[in-house]
Amino acid sequence: MFVANRAPWVWTGLWIVVMAAAILTRPLLPVDETRYLAVAWEMWLSGDYLVPHLNFETYSHKPPLLFWLINLGWGVFGVNEWWPRLVAPAFGLASLFLTARLARDLWPDSPSVASIAPLMLFGGVFWALFTTLTMFDMMLTAFTLLGLIGTVRAWRNGGWGGFLLLGVGIGFGVLTKGPAILLHTLPVALA
Repeated sequence: MFVANRAPWVWTGLWIVVMAAAILTRPLLPVDETRYLAVAWEMWLSGDYLVPHLNFETYSHKPPLLFWLINLGWGVFGVNEWWPRLVAPAFGLASLFLTARLARDLWPDSPSVASIAPLMLFGGVFWALFTTLTMFDMMLTAFTLLGLIGTVRAWRNGGWGGFLLLGVGIGFGVLTKGPAILLHTLPVALA
């Protein structure tokens, strides 16, 4: 029997092992990871932390949240390679916890579902790969899950708290990957 109170330690430990292996064994993958770090680096060098640039031109392909977080970490920890490689994957870890929370909200009478759901998610090949990449997908997933948790809470409990959580998820999702967040949250909210 899987012990529910140890489940977060299991998926956190698995995430640490996978991230350590990724950081120690693979370089940044061209084209996406290297491009995103180049954008963050150009922001750092120019001191223009508000608007991302690449090759001295405005980089309008992606919203700025990932670049802001990379530069924030460089400001705190100094310029290094490990921080940018942990920013987006940290949202992958957060998504495991948010998945457990969503499962608890959807199936309150089955606590084992909340323990097993993150492990099932982490066990997917694409998840295990994408959680190690410096890309926007894990960030978008975390904010989508936050919005879905808000939607379920608004549906179950009423009140504005759930809608506020949905709004926060959508707001940060827009800063992460633009209106793509609406494809994942609005159909559920409207249903």
